[in-house]
Amino acid sequence: MNKMLLLAAIAALFALAAPASAIVYAPGVPGNPPPNAVPNKSFTLIASEADVVIDDGVVFRAFVFNGTSPGPLIVVEEGDVVEIIVKNVGQYTHGLSFHAANTQTSKFIGNIPPGGEGRLVFKADFPGVYMYHCAPGGHGILTHTLAGMYGMVVVEPKKGSYLLEKQLGREPDIKIYLIQHEVYMNGRDFYDGKPLYVMFNGRVFRYLTEPIQARPGDYVRFYFLNIGPSLVSSFHAVGGIWEYAYRNGNPENVEVGLQTVNAAPTESYVIEWRVPAEGNFLIVSHAFGTQAIKGAAGYIAASVNATPQPVILPNGPVAQPPANPKRVVAPFEPTSPDESKTFLPGEKVMIQIVGNSFYPKIARVPVGSTVTWINEDVLSIGSGEITGQHNVAAIQGPVSFASQLLKNAEQFSFKIEKEGEYNYICGIHPYMKGTLVAYAAAGLPSSAGQGIGFTFDLTAFIVFFGGLGALSLLVYVGEKTSKKT
Repeated sequence: MNKMLLLAAIAALFALAAPASAIVYAPGVPGNPPPNAVPNKSFTLIASEADVVIDDGVVFRAFVFNGTSPGPLIVVEEGDVVEIIVKNVGQYTHGLSFHAANTQTSKFIGNIPPGGEGRLVFKADFPGVYMYHCAPGGHGILTHTLAGMYGMVVVEPKKGSYLLEKQLGREPDIKIYLIQHEVYMNGRDFYDGKPLYVMFNGRVFRYLTEPIQARPGDYVRFYFLNIGPSLVSSFHAVGGIWEYAYRNGNPENVEVGLQTVNAAPTESYVIEWRVPAEGNFLIVSHAFGTQAIKGAAGYIAASVNATPQPVILPNGPVAQPPANPKRVVAPFEPTSPDESKTFLPGEKVMIQIVGNSFYPKIARVPVGSTVTWINEDVLSIGSGEITGQHNVAAIQGPVSFASQLLKNAEQFSFKIEKEGEYNYICGIHPYMKGTLVAYAAAGLPSSAGQGIGFTFDLTAFIVFFGGLGALSLLVYVGEKTSKKT
């Protein structure tokens, strides 16, 4: 019997070690790896979690590739056979969606558990600018992209395919790989499309503080990608007209003389432009109120004496997070800028589960309140990172509580009968964290008035009417005096 168990275990190990490429590929379809293909380009992406700096003193608690958000630039040439290796060294299940590949990807590099690894081989048959992003599957694709796990892939076409390059007979003086992307405070804001920051290449107003140097007449090629994940970009240069713009970066999709290119999430352009003169040229998303004001702007600083950097990479900055940041943006857990919501005695206490976060993340409730959690995430199939199902489980506090697994629109209620702080998580997605602070109903906490639309100030009321009475008395005396004269 022991021998049979041993043989079964060995068979299972061989099954796990068997190549995942045993699938049928349609013959003649571009993008599929040729039979027995030997890659001539290979790249490794390391999936993990990290704090990254996105502004002075501001930290983003992100999911990352190779330690940054955005992750590393990947450049291949049309016709290359490409190998992508994904290693998950993080705490949670990750994966990869690789938009430059026109072949099966999920079977090879999707849903990679901690400590796991995946490998994809494909042929780069379509030139252009593409996105890659985390893809653990299902609901997790959306939330891991929210968490900053993405980057740019460029498939360069054959030489001389872009018109300005052909006309000038030379390569660009400056290649600018530019990613526009958004950062959200919580899952509710993600659902509503209300980012806290919108930025270029991993930092708020990065190229205002680090202007891109150029000279008048320099031939600039932008590789522009709007990651999103939610907003449409309107990319423009103040004082510039894009000479040639290629949708998705494909030379076949050319447009001429554009003031702006509009790019939906995952959409991209290659843009050819020559710097017209000296001076600063603002590059910006022209959606001023929702994007530019939140960080999506920078400068090209042109001077005859400039020493241009020939390549501007889209990778997020590598910087040590400060010991005491002024703000930590963490979509899935409470941090310093998250304001608590105070519920008053008799008020209904409802906490949404939305975008893999609790909303509000911190709730102050009177002892005796019944707290209800409702799952607003819609995808209720699958398990682990694939699913939008959640539960609620206390991990610290005066008493414990735990819910059943909640599908979309399902609720769990629990009566809080002891004062104190309760910390809880989703057991399916343990990076989702929330806090309840139960206070004695007889004495409201100092922040109890927070979020109330109207409060009654008796002192101000007395002062106001006292002043009104004094004013009336002055008017009355004035009238009497004028009548006597």
